[in-house]
Amino acid sequence: MLYIQLIGILGFCIVVLSFYKKETTTILLYQITSNFVYGVHYFLLGGLSGAFCCVVGMARNITLIKYNNRKIILPIFITIYSLIGIVFYEGIYSLLPLVANISYLIGMSYKNKKTLLKGALVSSSCWIMYAIFVSSYVSIVTESILLTSNTIQLIRMIKNNKSLENRLFVK
Repeated sequence: MLYIQLIGILGFCIVVLSFYKKETTTILLYQITSNFVYGVHYFLLGGLSGAFCCVVGMARNITLIKYNNRKIILPIFITIYSLIGIVFYEGIYSLLPLVANISYLIGMSYKNKKTLLKGALVSSSCWIMYAIFVSSYVSIVTESILLTSNTIQLIRMIKNNKSLENRLFVK
């Protein structure tokens, strides 16, 4: 069991490294790598829906790098995630990775950071619940950090927009 958690730690390290990258393609390449590592991690924990969602997440990111057409990518990958839900259904918890990835995909499909962050909040929340079910302690920590970071970013964006709106309408 310890070696499985160590694999998860490797995935966490790759995610952290991606935060220091500026170029979208480089960030997506790091995410592809972390998805692979987390896919192995979930597979070894017996979390098949999570593992296969990670594999599809790799394909999604490769497709985004190659084509960058979010309007076409969205329905294709929602369909693929839905099929994973049907094939690997083991109870309601096995649907959490699908909801996580679909919400993140929808957030990514808009060119609006606020919408992306909202999708990421739903995604992280679902992954935390799933990680609890499959005993992925590293994923619980990783997604909790992402949830906190994205929440803070979203609150700051909302505050900044409200203060801007208030300045615009002051007489």
